Amino acid sequence: MSDVMIPEITPDMAGTWLDGHMGWHNAYRVVLRAEEYGFVVPEDYREAMDAYRESGSSFSFAEKEEHWDAIHGQGELSDQATEYLQDHAPEGLSFVWDMGELILTTYADADMF
Repeated sequence: MSDVMIPEITPDMAGTWLDGHMGWHNAYRVVLRAEEYGFVVPEDYREAMDAYRESGSSFSFAEKEEHWDAIHGQGELSDQATEYLQDHAPEGLSFVWDMGELILTTYADADMF
């Protein structure tokens, strides 16, 4: 059993977590951020994430379509990581994606996105 302390997401962390200027990188960066708070990448996704990170914008759909889908597909890895963060967000705050940015904001402000 591990005694690793998992940090808590607190209200003072509200704001932009992933800047939109990072483009396609944010699809795996959300996973990395979620890992900081205890998210565990399922083993069957690890290869896809590594291939995506290494290939990036030159990612070959013909060769690695399943890896792309594993990262971007609805309910797949980037969605799982976002949901994990949301499950650990403080009461009254929500993680919202807007124009490629991940923002932790109040419920009231989340409606603006």
